[in-house]
Formats: sequence, C-alpha cells, structure tokens
Amino acid sequence: MIGGSTLTLMGLGLPGELADIIGADYFLGAGIGTAQVGARPIVGDNAELTATSGQTDFVLPISQALVEAVFVFNSSATTARVWVPVGHTLNGSANTNLPIATVKAAMFWQYKPKFWASILSN
Repeated sequence: MIGGSTLTLMGLGLPGELADIIGADYFLGAGIGTAQVGARPIVGDNAELTATSGQTDFVLPISQALVEAVFVFNSSATTARVWVPVGHTLNGSANTNLPIATVKAAMFWQYKPKFWASILSN
C-alpha cells in the first residue's frame, strides 16, 4: 500500500480523488459527550481518539465510501465509544456503538449503504 497524506500524494502528481482513496490522513480528536447525537465526528480514515470522563463519544464519517476502512486507535486512559451515523447499523444493530478500551484499535467499514462492520483488536 502506498502511504502518505492525501496532500503529499497530490503533490506527487496523483489526482485528488485517487490520492484521497489511498492516502492516510491523520486525525487526532477528543471525544464529545456520551451519546450518538452530538458525538465528535471522525474525519478521514486514520484516527487517534482521546476520551475523558463524560467526553467519550465519536461518530463515523457519514460520507465514507463503501468498503473504505476507517482505522481508529484509542490512546487515552478512558474507553472511547465509536457510533455509526444516525440510521446506520453496526454489526447487525441499529444506531449502536463499539466501545474501544484504552490502547486498543478497531477497523470499521461500510459493506453496503448504511451497514457497517467492525473488527476490534485484542
């Protein structure tokens, strides 16, 4: 896999849409609240999450392309929760989240419109 940010790949001559597909833009975000609505949106497909008491929640990108994975890592000492967008399904459950314990990672992908699957690290 080619690595680098979308902007770096575009600077090397790749068209923007292709660079966005194979790029790995880094996102560092702090959780917001404890509910699906109002949670911190995850931007891009390579995210480091930081959660604190009462500020634990994130939501996957609503515009994520089918089978384009979103990789997240929880670097905080508090469990982070990653929600699907409102009206979406994760691992067979509607409007749910995946709790990610401290120093754990997860991968999410939309296998068909509004239906997500995930894998959680050990």
